[in-house]
Amino acid sequence: MTTESSSAPQPAAAAAWMLDNVQTGEVFFASPTLQQRSYGLAGAVRSHEVVSAEGIKRLFAQAQERGIKVPVMFGLVPFDSTRNASLTIPAQVREAPVPARQVPAAPVSTAGHKPAVLNRQPVPAPEVYGDMVRQALELYAQGGVSKIVLSRAMDVELDAPIDYAYVLQDLLRRNAHGYTFAVPTWDGVPTTGHERPAAVMLGASPELLVRREGDRVFINPLAGSIPRVADAAEDQARRDGLAISEKDLREHSYVVNDIVRILREHCVELDVPAGPSVIGTDALWHLSTFITGRLKNPEMTALELACALHPTPAICGFPTATAFGHIQALEPFDREYFAGLVGWQRESGDGEWALTLRCARYDGARGLRLYAGAGTVAGSDPDSEIRETAMKMETFMRAIA
Repeated sequence: MTTESSSAPQPAAAAAWMLDNVQTGEVFFASPTLQQRSYGLAGAVRSHEVVSAEGIKRLFAQAQERGIKVPVMFGLVPFDSTRNASLTIPAQVREAPVPARQVPAAPVSTAGHKPAVLNRQPVPAPEVYGDMVRQALELYAQGGVSKIVLSRAMDVELDAPIDYAYVLQDLLRRNAHGYTFAVPTWDGVPTTGHERPAAVMLGASPELLVRREGDRVFINPLAGSIPRVADAAEDQARRDGLAISEKDLREHSYVVNDIVRILREHCVELDVPAGPSVIGTDALWHLSTFITGRLKNPEMTALELACALHPTPAICGFPTATAFGHIQALEPFDREYFAGLVGWQRESGDGEWALTLRCARYDGARGLRLYAGAGTVAGSDPDSEIRETAMKMETFMRAIA
């Protein structure tokens, strides 16, 4: 059944994606089971400030004052969570189950759906990224840090604006079991009225950080991956090889052990599998561990727990603080919301927060910045990391070009 936070257009059928006429600044967020969509910008409540419990309570109070009966907050938290987050409570939100995933292999193309790419500019150049990985390997040899997640970007110029519905539909096909999103950023934009956002983060993340349902929490870290290939036998061999790869299992253990350490501070029960499983997206195989727990304090919200965990070694490194410092020194650009948090939350504290991965920052006109990262550890191969990050960015490029 479709629900909404205030009067809105006629409900869409649960058998369809709610993507008709999506506009810049409207929100779309789909998990493996639930899709949510906002309509219009007028009457929304939003903030651009560092996440705090007081700030979130204030945002929900403002929504109630504006007559938003069932407020749902959507947001983006930067990789550096000491910086301002972009949070939005739209005036009109609708939710519905996701439709059946049995859809055509490729969308039907119509005029205007796929703008041409005029220019691509890597940031930094691939060979410079390879040198960054080599510098990380030298740091491992010196000791003090065991993993650093290094990222790069790609600035893309288009000949026309993108079609949100088309891009999101394509990302949904490729990310059937993940988190597909279009969430606005409000950097430097007044927090009242219905002004257009500074940009929109678009993406298809494979990784849930936290889902909260009452006092139950669910966490699903991914770390350790390998690109998929078209040949079925080779693809299976890669999957099997990842499951026993010493390098990737070591990288995965850094992530899981650190997450469990933090969860023990906040949970009275934890169920942690003895080892990871292997899951796949259209582009990559990943090592995955699905953790469940029960909160000590049932008032702790999904976002509060997500912020307690963020940044995890999955998108930063290990030890986290040391790796964070090396990232600031090695990466020649600002991650902003990439490798941060994207998700939603109700006033009760229930919600879902995924990692902002396989994504791009879209300026609402003709410019995109794509992002991708790879976890490096001792034994990493710079050329392999270049290929992995290129493969991750292609998830988005295939949707637009």
